Amino acid sequence: MNRSRVVVKSLLLSALSLGIADCTGVANSAGVHASSLKGSVSLMGKPVNGAAITLWQVSGGKEPKQLKTLSSGKDGAFSISLSPKEGAVHYLVVTGGRVDGEEAKRLSMLSVLDDKVAESVVVNELTTVGSIWPNAQLLEDDALRGSASALAIGSGQVRNLVNPGSGSYGETLLRSSNLLNSETTVRMNVLSNLLGLCAGAENTQACDELLSLTGSENTLSALTSIARQPWKNVSQLYKLFDQSYPIDKTTELRSTATLPYLLFEPKSFSLSLVFNGGGALGLGKLMFDGKGSMWSGTNWMPGSQSGVVNNIGGGVTHFGPGGIPLSPAISGYNGQGINGVGWGTGVSEKYAWVGAFNNMVGVLDLKDGEALGPATIDGEVGQLQGVATAANGDVWIADNTANHMIHFPGGDYTKGKRHTIDGLQAPFGVAVDARNRVWVSSSYNNKLTVFPGDAPDQAKTIEVNLGGRGVAVDSTGHIWIAQQSNSPQGALPPGAKMPPNIPANAPQPKTIMEEFEAGAEYLLTNPTITQTGMVGLISPDMEVVKTDIAKGTAYIPWGVSIDGNDNVWVGNLYGQSLTHICGVNPANCPAGKTTGDVIHNYQSGVIQMTTDVIVDDAGNLWSANNWFDGEVVINPTYRGRTSTFGGGQGFVVTYGVAGPVQNPLMGPVRKQS
Repeated sequence: MNRSRVVVKSLLLSALSLGIADCTGVANSAGVHASSLKGSVSLMGKPVNGAAITLWQVSGGKEPKQLKTLSSGKDGAFSISLSPKEGAVHYLVVTGGRVDGEEAKRLSMLSVLDDKVAESVVVNELTTVGSIWPNAQLLEDDALRGSASALAIGSGQVRNLVNPGSGSYGETLLRSSNLLNSETTVRMNVLSNLLGLCAGAENTQACDELLSLTGSENTLSALTSIARQPWKNVSQLYKLFDQSYPIDKTTELRSTATLPYLLFEPKSFSLSLVFNGGGALGLGKLMFDGKGSMWSGTNWMPGSQSGVVNNIGGGVTHFGPGGIPLSPAISGYNGQGINGVGWGTGVSEKYAWVGAFNNMVGVLDLKDGEALGPATIDGEVGQLQGVATAANGDVWIADNTANHMIHFPGGDYTKGKRHTIDGLQAPFGVAVDARNRVWVSSSYNNKLTVFPGDAPDQAKTIEVNLGGRGVAVDSTGHIWIAQQSNSPQGALPPGAKMPPNIPANAPQPKTIMEEFEAGAEYLLTNPTITQTGMVGLISPDMEVVKTDIAKGTAYIPWGVSIDGNDNVWVGNLYGQSLTHICGVNPANCPAGKTTGDVIHNYQSGVIQMTTDVIVDDAGNLWSANNWFDGEVVINPTYRGRTSTFGGGQGFVVTYGVAGPVQNPLMGPVRKQS
């Protein structure tokens, strides 16, 4: 059915700066004129009259305030007076009302206002879905709460899914990569139609079932519950849609449902969007700054025919909280001669840091990406990988090919010092715990190395599986590590025709790309291998707790992140997924799940070969599409129409499924208060 698109002229002011005025057209004390915001309330294309409309205002770290409550007219129309207020996010909650003369007592809908100027505002089933998913972890009933950065991300992402001015789809959702390559649009439509079951007496039983499945009292809470745990009760929810919107035998369509809809039962009702631009190709490690902006070094330059054999390196990409690219297209930020970045991206209080392939540490100002580096280091370095910032501001970078650790005390990029540490062979991932101990994985041996930040010569090692990659520290001090093999010895899998990608006693590759090429060739030439890699768990006392976590789901696991619930997220490269794992506190996991259990494995057509997944301040996941076509990545010759398909295309945001954290990551994870 067509949704109501009542267009009435108004000025929709910034969601970060909207306020309420006493009367339309009268200047407030700051000299800023108020404006009358007009709009409509509809459900499945029908006006909702007599609904209670509440305008809410919330600022970072504060309780939301009700500014005004009014009722919609017979045609669903309303008008409200607004004026700018710096640092505030505004949203509209609609409850009750009548649809086709029937009371809709359990109806509750939402529209989070954004920072775009528009001429109308609509509250309907689609704005509800589009507003809930990016803010799901910040919503409790009709109260929206969060830090300034969390609110900026949550409100800034809404327009990507839905246009609150028209009540229709967002521009980012309608881009071909999202519309054609993912289920996001059809999932949103089915979710909208499930909400529509609470329109009145005709669907009382169906509405009862929706609320029962989600443990909710109204539709706003019901959809918030689905957004947070989109894998829960999926079969029952899809069956409810199937039965409530039957196929018309004449048209062979579900004529009362919104087109297009799901033809098959989904794995979950998660919503994901891919974002491009700003030089984003082959992103390795993602990091957030304290204002909700994302930074990442790029393996290769967009538009190039790059892979691990031949390549043109990229620069540094920077995106705002709403997914808008701030760095320039193609090259990204590159005022200091960066020629490609692997997994080496970090953020400190003042700077973004990248460990480059061309033997340098790039440093950028967080405000505008101004080049401040290369950093000064007390000797020559090799090709660099992981970057970590300690709680005290120290920055540590893994020198992957020269087997050093590079230390910048207090985050001073002019005072880099190299440390040679026993046990390191191709250091890769780096994390710092609350005791200022530095944990480093090695991509070319079976050691996890740990040393005091103020005494690197006192290093100790722990035996883990071969092929260590990402390392993360949870709030209890436990260490989680991605391991790309199933053994510390690297035993040959059945049917393997050549040594594994990390052969015992083999010489370390001279370049990072050579190591990646060897690993990819090994998997490509051994088609019998359909799974390799697991996640390991180490106690704060350096005891191995588990080594085989996510076995069978993990397939070349790479990046590891901890969310605000101390649960674990893994970027699963060859599995092309985001794997959610129960952390050390099972009380924060679904019933029946315990430490190390896989909660859900998120996949989408827009999620490509993934090296990293991180959690933002609002509880959304951002993941790096590192490779696209694995055969092109390792091919040394021209591949015709697919020659530019090596690098992964942009990054993906999966909404509302993680416990919010406080960024930037400095030391162990910090829960968002």
